[in-house]
Amino acid sequence: MQDPYNVSLYPGTGSADGQRGDHIILAPAYTVTEDDIRLIVSVTARVVKHYFRKYDDLLLKQNGEGIVDNGFLVRLKN
Repeated sequence: MQDPYNVSLYPGTGSADGQRGDHIILAPAYTVTEDDIRLIVSVTARVVKHYFRKYDDLLLKQNGEGIVDNGFLVRLKN
């Protein structure tokens, strides 16, 4: 866990067909409250957006051919 998110997420792959697809496992305590769940969802969404925003920026810098919509890479031009 590190600032600014302070959350531990467990990533995994192969969820679509054993090879493709990504997922994140969230495992709160059984005593989790509704407020806790709201916080977990909010922080997780921010982490995912932050990661892909950095990744998209890297791809665009590498090839200059990306198409961006609302700040996120949608696809690479052929």
